[in-house]
Amino acid sequence: MRKQLAITVALAAAFSLGACARGSGNEPAAGSVPTVKVGQESHGADDGHDHGADEHHGVPEVTWDPAAETKVKDTASKVMGLFARPDVPEAAWFSDLAPYLAPDYAEDARYIDPARVPIREVTDGPAISREAGNPRTVTASFSTDAGRWQVLLHRSGQQQSWLVTAISPQDPA
Repeated sequence: MRKQLAITVALAAAFSLGACARGSGNEPAAGSVPTVKVGQESHGADDGHDHGADEHHGVPEVTWDPAAETKVKDTASKVMGLFARPDVPEAAWFSDLAPYLAPDYAEDARYIDPARVPIREVTDGPAISREAGNPRTVTASFSTDAGRWQVLLHRSGQQQSWLVTAISPQDPA
C-alpha cells in the first residue's frame, strides 16, 4: 500500500513539474513537431518514417469488403443450419457447431440441449447489419419457423475466420 502511495505521489509530482515547465517559456516554437524518444530511436516529423493516421502499432488492419460480406454470410448460414437441428443428439450437435464458435460462447453452447431449440427451419436470411466503421463484428438476422433469430459474429483480423459469439431470438418473449 505504501509503495502504491509513493508511486502515486511521484507521478503527481512529475505531472505538476511538467505543467510548470510548460508555462516557463520553454515551449517549442509554433508549428514545430516534438521528437519522441523510444529506446535509442528518435521519431519525429522529419525522421523519414510515415507517422500518418494509418500507423497502427501492431494492430492488424481489418476492412469491410465484398469478400468479408460473403464469408460472414456463408458462416452465419452454416451455423444457423447446424443450430436448428433439435432432433440431433447433443454430442453430435455440439461437435458440428464447435468449430464455428468463439471460445467463450462454445463454453456456453456446450450446455444447450438441442431438443429445446425451437427452430426446425430457417426460412430467410441472413440479413447482415453492422456498425459503421466496425468491420470486425456483424449481426446476421434470420427468419425461422420460430420467429426472427440473430447470430452475432466476430473476427479478430482480416484473414481470420468469423466466429459466433451468440445465437438468440431477435425479440425474446
